[in-house]
Amino acid sequence: MKKLILFVLCALSGLVVSAQSRWGITPEGGFAAVNRVGMGSSWRAGVKVGVGVSYQFEPGWIGLKSGLYYANRGYSLGDYPRTTESATYVLKEMMTGGITQHFLQLPVMADFSWKVSKEVRMHLAVGMYAGVSVKNDTNWGSSFTMGYSKEPQALGKYVKSTGLGYSYGYGHSGYDEAESADHPFRDVNSFDWGLTTSFGIEVNNWVMNLGYDLSLGDEGGNYKIDGDNFSLYEVRSVGANYNTMSLTVGYKFKL
Repeated sequence: MKKLILFVLCALSGLVVSAQSRWGITPEGGFAAVNRVGMGSSWRAGVKVGVGVSYQFEPGWIGLKSGLYYANRGYSLGDYPRTTESATYVLKEMMTGGITQHFLQLPVMADFSWKVSKEVRMHLAVGMYAGVSVKNDTNWGSSFTMGYSKEPQALGKYVKSTGLGYSYGYGHSGYDEAESADHPFRDVNSFDWGLTTSFGIEVNNWVMNLGYDLSLGDEGGNYKIDGDNFSLYEVRSVGANYNTMSLTVGYKFKL
């Protein structure tokens, strides 16, 4: 009887240990490359860092992955020529700007894995993510301005344009912020969602993941930018916004 009780206790303890080892927590971080869809802009460097949570089902080839991650992405617009003219002056500007959003992302993925050797395991995860931008860094203004007066007696005075001061008859280089009605980043949504996938290798609890995110969330209201001999109009809706490639490294703690 004592042997039977001892056997049952050993079996139960083994089951508990086995169940616990299916859970994993993986702090990880790395770099990202972000590309804005449809804007013709180049890839921009980004960051991805966070903590992943995983659970491995029996028989061991499928599991769930989630976690909480910080990621940033954005893009730039410009240079767009714009001329502002009144009865007394003319301003010629090059409008430019950009946006960077700082997201907290929650992915939910099915994780398919297989052993290559005793110490090495490969992972392929596919799923979706939801994200909230905790901060939007935006700028929109003139990267170069040249103003001149139609009235010679006004030379040396200042004129106001979109809340900024410019000197008659002189060029101005640098960057001025313009809070104008055509600011393209004013009403951008803070919520995002999309598709996510990753391919990774686990060696003695060290994990390296190559990930891809496709942002699909509605970014907010439409916007229009008018300038000299051009007009840029974008309809914002649900659709592809960003391609994001990431490479992260972390360590998996098995619970």
